[in-house]
Parts: sequence; C-alpha cells; structure tokens
Amino acid sequence: MSIPGNIAQILRYASLAPSSHNTQPWRVKIISELEFIIQSDPKRWLLKVDPENREFLLSIGAFWENLEQAALTFGFKAKTEILATNSKNTDILKVKLVRCTPQKDNRLELIETRATNRRPYEKKDLLPLHVKELKRLLPDHFTYFSRESKEGEWIAKSLIEANKKQTFDDEKQKELARWLRFSRFEVKKRGDGITPEMLGVSGIAKFFWYTFMNGKSVLSWSFRNKGVENVKNQVNNCAGFIVITSDDLSVSSLLHAGKVFERLALKCTERGIAVHPMSQLIEESPWKVQIEELLGLSKPVQFVLRVGYSTFQPKPSIQRPIEEFTDLR
Repeated sequence: MSIPGNIAQILRYASLAPSSHNTQPWRVKIISELEFIIQSDPKRWLLKVDPENREFLLSIGAFWENLEQAALTFGFKAKTEILATNSKNTDILKVKLVRCTPQKDNRLELIETRATNRRPYEKKDLLPLHVKELKRLLPDHFTYFSRESKEGEWIAKSLIEANKKQTFDDEKQKELARWLRFSRFEVKKRGDGITPEMLGVSGIAKFFWYTFMNGKSVLSWSFRNKGVENVKNQVNNCAGFIVITSDDLSVSSLLHAGKVFERLALKCTERGIAVHPMSQLIEESPWKVQIEELLGLSKPVQFVLRVGYSTFQPKPSIQRPIEEFTDLR
C-alpha cells in the first residue's frame, strides 16, 4: 500500500511539530488510506531528562494538533481516539480522516515557519491585546508573568539554577550530546536533533561548531559554562514567561496540553511573538515540586515559555522524511 498524496502531505505537516531535543519520537502505522495509528518510538525517548515520558506525550499532542490543522486544509476532519492508558504504551492515538469542506487560510504557512527562537529578545512587555488573544486560546490553562513581576523574577532566577544543575549532570549532558549535530553530513543523514542554525549560531561560531566540535565537546566545562551563560542572557532579555498547565497528569491531559501549546505557538508565529520552551523547572528538583505553589497555580505546570518580540527569524527544525516514521501495515 502506498500513502495517498494528500495523506502524505498531512503527515509531513504533522511531523513539523516541536519535540524535546528534536527527537521526533513518533511513528505512524497506516491501516488504510484514511486511517492510521500514531505510535511511540522508544528509541527516541529521553530516559534521563524525561523518565516518565511527560514531554514525549506533550510532543505527540503537538503532532496531533498539526495533523488536525493540516487535515482541514486538505478537506478532512480528523476523528481521534486516545488508545494509550499510560506513557509507556506503544499505540497512542487512532486517527480516522473524514472528508469535509477544505479550509483555505494561512495555517500551513504557520506550521512550516514556526520555530523555537533561542536568541535574546527585546526587553518590551507583550502588548495587552496579544496577551488577551493568546489567553482566549486556552483560558483555563494560560498564565502570563511579565519579566518585571515577582513571579517573572523567580522564574528567571530559578531557570538559571535549574539549567546549571541539569547541565552539570553528566548523564543528562551525555543524552543531550546524542542529539546535537556536529557535521552537515550528519544533519542530512539523520534529519533530527539540534543544529547550530536552530540554536541561532552563525558566522565564525557556526564554522567552529561544524569544524572542531564533537560529542565530547558537550561534556567540557567550557561548553557547559557557556550554556549557562546563554540561559542567563536569554531569561534577562525577554518580555516574560507564559506558563501552560494541564487538568492533571493523565495521558489525555498531557496530550491535550501539547495540543494547546502548539495552537498557541502557531498564533505567536502569526503575531510575531518569539517562543522558547524552557523545561528545566519542570524536570529538576526542587523546582518541579515548588513551581505551582510559588506561582500561585492550582493545576500542574507542563510548559514554561520564554516569550517576547524579536526581529530574528530562526530556521525551523530539521525533519525526517515521512518514509522514515511511517509503517505500512
């Protein structure tokens, strides 16, 4: 069985979803022309920084959102059933496409151009109009803290410390090293992971990266200290932080949190707002057990997003071709 052209396009757009370290931890089993199962790829789990697969499920949720948005453009409505009952299940979602009237707008362009911007941003607060517009997308799970607020100050300082703790954890740093791409050949061959272009590295620094650096470089003290300095620069140069919560920690809630995150990220792309997920506060102790109380939130936090206005447009993440993550039955 071959994949029909429209379905192949829908899956390609779905795969432009963000994922931690750009691991792209999904597989798709094609059952029929209009029916397939979104699966987990255990080889792409992050066992050190994401041992419970929380971030994996958020990534699958973002994939799901892109799939639904792209399907509408091509004249299909996605009817979805959640199959997974825990984060380690192989089968996550069952999707059946039903024909409908195509919706022609800019959603495919937004999916293609959305990218994580790790550069410093302008020190200018988000416009109230933009905050209200974003909150309308997820009214029960959205909170914005300006950088100058006491909560914004706590997030900024804590992100530096949490990042430092994670950076100097050898096992977690080795896991990161597996997903950094140090040669153009590897970028082309793998189609996943993090490139210097995605990090906003350019000029002589990019030349140095591709010419002299390798996996061992990531474990050096100079690389780690530079990473911590970058985080300090990032959190001190932004408008503030958007925090996204979920109803609870169930598979369904995590998948839906990933969906609404991607919906928000696409709207930010449309409005010229840069977005940078910074997950160390939800990965590292003691911050991960303090964050809800200290921010005055009653629901579990799933995303901490550094946001702001920026004239820099980063390159989207590299992606694998659909043939590498689809499995024809």
